[in-house]
Amino acid sequence: MCAMITVAAIGCSDSGRSREEPPHVSASQACGSLLPKEVASKLETLTGQTRFTEDNHAEIKRFTTGLRSAELTPEGWQERELCRLVAEVAAAGGGKKRLIISVSFSWSDTEVAKSHRETNKKVSAGELTLYQLGMRAEADADGAALYFSCLEDDHPQSTNVLSGNLWTANTKLTGQAGRNARITILNAAARKIARQLDCLDTANLPETFHKVT
Repeated sequence: MCAMITVAAIGCSDSGRSREEPPHVSASQACGSLLPKEVASKLETLTGQTRFTEDNHAEIKRFTTGLRSAELTPEGWQERELCRLVAEVAAAGGGKKRLIISVSFSWSDTEVAKSHRETNKKVSAGELTLYQLGMRAEADADGAALYFSCLEDDHPQSTNVLSGNLWTANTKLTGQAGRNARITILNAAARKIARQLDCLDTANLPETFHKVT
């Protein structure tokens, strides 16, 4: 993602041995350069942070290979975390709290990807925003979800779809702007996954999109 990584801080464990703290990375470096530059700026705006610590980071090729091999197994329905970022943010009263951004993917059934009564109720109440992405995409004050088709030539009749999820905590940007930033970040991650799995052309994950009005 960006050009420089800060020098890792050196601490001491209880046993007296020195240990390296995880390096802080920029938004464009995070998660193995997962986000293009313009989307990385959305991550900075959403969180109010420019440097992050990677609590978890999977290599894209290995991650997608594991996803595909698990597609038709019970394990495929279990969420697999692609990346988790943390940062210390100021809290009321002068304390600190942990900011968390987590992106994960799993296989799901096409029925799950359809809008349901509960979804429509949340949209009507202003609690959820739908977007013209994949088979269904939505975002709220805490995260975002995205469902898209990603068929493999060996299984053209499969009814499975890929489900992407973004979970956030202690972010700075709120309201509709916050929802737009969340789905933009998740869409960029999903595009990377779809490209690696050779289904980007049919996944309906454009770089630019609009919310459903």
